[in-house]
Amino acid sequence: MNDPIDIKTKEKYSENKEIIFNKTLVCEKLEKEIVNSWDSWGKFQQQWCHNAFNTFKDYDKYLVLIYLFRQVMQSYSDKFNFFSIDEFYSKDEFVIEKINLIQISADLKIPKETVRRKINEFQDMEILKRQGKQIVLKHSIIQHQRPLKSLDLLSTFIKKQTVILEAAHMIENSPTTEQIKIYFEKYFTVFWLRFFKLQIPFLVNWRETFTDLETWNVWGIIALNHQYTYKKLYDQNIYINDNKVDTNNFYSEMVKAKVKHGINTSSISDISKIPRATVIRKLKWLKKNNLIKKNKDLEYLMETKGKKNKIINKLFKQNRSYASSFVTDVLDLIKDSNFKI
Repeated sequence: MNDPIDIKTKEKYSENKEIIFNKTLVCEKLEKEIVNSWDSWGKFQQQWCHNAFNTFKDYDKYLVLIYLFRQVMQSYSDKFNFFSIDEFYSKDEFVIEKINLIQISADLKIPKETVRRKINEFQDMEILKRQGKQIVLKHSIIQHQRPLKSLDLLSTFIKKQTVILEAAHMIENSPTTEQIKIYFEKYFTVFWLRFFKLQIPFLVNWRETFTDLETWNVWGIIALNHQYTYKKLYDQNIYINDNKVDTNNFYSEMVKAKVKHGINTSSISDISKIPRATVIRKLKWLKKNNLIKKNKDLEYLMETKGKKNKIINKLFKQNRSYASSFVTDVLDLIKDSNFKI
């Protein structure tokens, strides 16, 4: 990239006096271009959540785990230390000096006894141990949490946003997908701490809405299938609304779109790796709450009637705003003069 600068000072990218990185305007632009940018975020979240589930077959356990890792990264940040991905995952153990189960329970909105049980299960697996008020994360658990495909997908998502911003003359000389990934790898704890600060509340809110993350994941697969078809119709001008589609109405417009083909139970189970019997139970709950419907081909599609759709729409707008803020923070850090590749 040319002319790296510290963007936090609001300095201009180059000699072009018109291009100034304004985080507020950037967020607004990304939210207006949601139809063209949100699919890559959905693919990233789907892959990330499936990997999370496959680690322990237990979302709550994984949620507790990434909370503990966030604590580790926060402690590094507080001391102005950072590590690359290789440096971080080469460590034999991490020590969290003080752990407060009540605080974890409050932050994750998971009952205290459930949090205690998950940590005890980690101990039984010999991947974590408690020493008084300390928790020690062992090397085996460290490797469980290492993001592999996630960095590729997240880099792709960020790049897609920069294409939109560059076309709007809001950013110049944007990094390539590979450069973004290199930044993530080299300054891993800096970027991943910021990601956890986005991801943990994101998951907690969906868990609270759908009662558990398994149900949310099942619904999410149906929603992504619906969204994919909606975008095709939108791109072909088959489904046109008089109003501009942006963050404020994207979810409601997408749900109303007449999608012919949904996704069946077996496909949902195959994609999510959640047992078919569990998927069937989750589908019954979703159907009971009018969040999905079944067509004549026994495929599931989104439904507009559910009362929870108002809550989901509100959360969707909130999460999209957080994701846009995350993108601008990442670009801010990449353009920071202290971060070089």
